[in-house]
Amino acid sequence: MLDFHVPTLEDKRWIDEIFEGTGYFGCFCTFATLWLWRERYFTEVARFGDCLLIRGVDDEKRLYYMYPMGKRYDVRAAVAALRGDAAANGTRLLFYCVENWQCDELREAFPGEFEFKEQRGDFDYLYRSEDLIRLGGKKYHAKRNHISKFIRSYPDWKYENIDSTNIPACVEFLSAQLERAIAGQDGEEVTELCLENTAIANALKNFDILKMEGGLLRAGGRVIAVTIGEPLNRRVFVTHFEKADTDYDGAYTMINQQFALNRLSGYEYINREEDMGKEGLRKAKLSYYPVLLLEKFSAEDVAGNT
Repeated sequence: MLDFHVPTLEDKRWIDEIFEGTGYFGCFCTFATLWLWRERYFTEVARFGDCLLIRGVDDEKRLYYMYPMGKRYDVRAAVAALRGDAAANGTRLLFYCVENWQCDELREAFPGEFEFKEQRGDFDYLYRSEDLIRLGGKKYHAKRNHISKFIRSYPDWKYENIDSTNIPACVEFLSAQLERAIAGQDGEEVTELCLENTAIANALKNFDILKMEGGLLRAGGRVIAVTIGEPLNRRVFVTHFEKADTDYDGAYTMINQQFALNRLSGYEYINREEDMGKEGLRKAKLSYYPVLLLEKFSAEDVAGNT
């Protein structure tokens, strides 16, 4: 029987060991992602030999699982264990966010037993770090204009790496942004915004434990933008959160570029996560010209018994 439980900070060590050296590109392949969003997705984890198993609950109250993760695992044994867990919960096995190579692995191990559907809103956007730093060429002309305008408009602007000395100012800024964001919103949207704010607050509260990296912008001495993320591996950095005061024109473009310039030049790629199917967010992410859209699929067991 699998020992699924809500992830705690004590789980970080063994989960990090499983992720170490895997070379994953997906934004969910870090302990911090699992822990920070545990309340939003009802995330639970279990160890199965040398691999990590994850399950959660989607917005339609369906129990779902992530594909087994690790450097070494027996896919047949892991899927059999998950089929048993799903059956014990009165449902069939349903995987979310399965990458192309994992789909191929499932098809080979279980021919005809899974049905695959594209999850476009969960595609990860990956960019070359050099592109986000330099913003070179005609395609980034508008971005460079935004930065130039920002510098002219706020000549006293300042970038800082996030550390223990400025975390309180970040928390204050994010609280004020939350108050503005929830004004006039309905209950469901307010809940989503509050859950996100809780995740960001926990990232800042446990900044060193989670090995986060971040940056902030100031104008007139006050914080106007904050971004936070972590290394996925030696090649990829994942940006988890980015918030800016839209009263400051160009603040989003500026924090994006400055954080990449000051902290991310050592990485080949920057993963800026998914667009969640939101049209405005998709347009914004595409405007930075990703070099890779990491495709994701659901895989539903059409052969297993409940």
